[in-house]
Amino acid sequence: MKTKTGRWSLIKDTIIFQLKLGMDALRDLLLSPISIVCLIIDLIKGHSQEQSYFHRLMAFGHQTDKWLNLFGSNNTTKNSKEFFKKKNADPNVDQIFDKIETLLKDQHNKGGVTASAKASIDRYLDKITKKDVSVKDKKETEQAIAKPKE
Repeated sequence: MKTKTGRWSLIKDTIIFQLKLGMDALRDLLLSPISIVCLIIDLIKGHSQEQSYFHRLMAFGHQTDKWLNLFGSNNTTKNSKEFFKKKNADPNVDQIFDKIETLLKDQHNKGGVTASAKASIDRYLDKITKKDVSVKDKKETEQAIAKPKE
């Protein structure tokens, strides 16, 4: 990364992707046993495909796929951002992350905790990415992170 802005964009995209993966995994853990229960109920009651609890669960799963938009946060083209801002766009988790990002940016612009945290992380990442970081610099950085200034 040549710029700090690019670095933070990459960090943000990675954090969002990891959170989405976690939500996806949790959903899968919940839907797996529920699908078996739905199957058993459908078999016992002799439901048709239209009445099937299992098929309703599959439709719900499809809706949650759209909501999670697992790979959407890394899609940073102008057209995709405009798509998510349209009023008729389906709601999804990216809108929640956008609101959180806006709150953090507002707080950062006011010079709050996120501004000092970002500055500390930037200093640390700058030292890591330097090729000739001395052992003394590494120790100073580790001490600064371990004992943040108030």
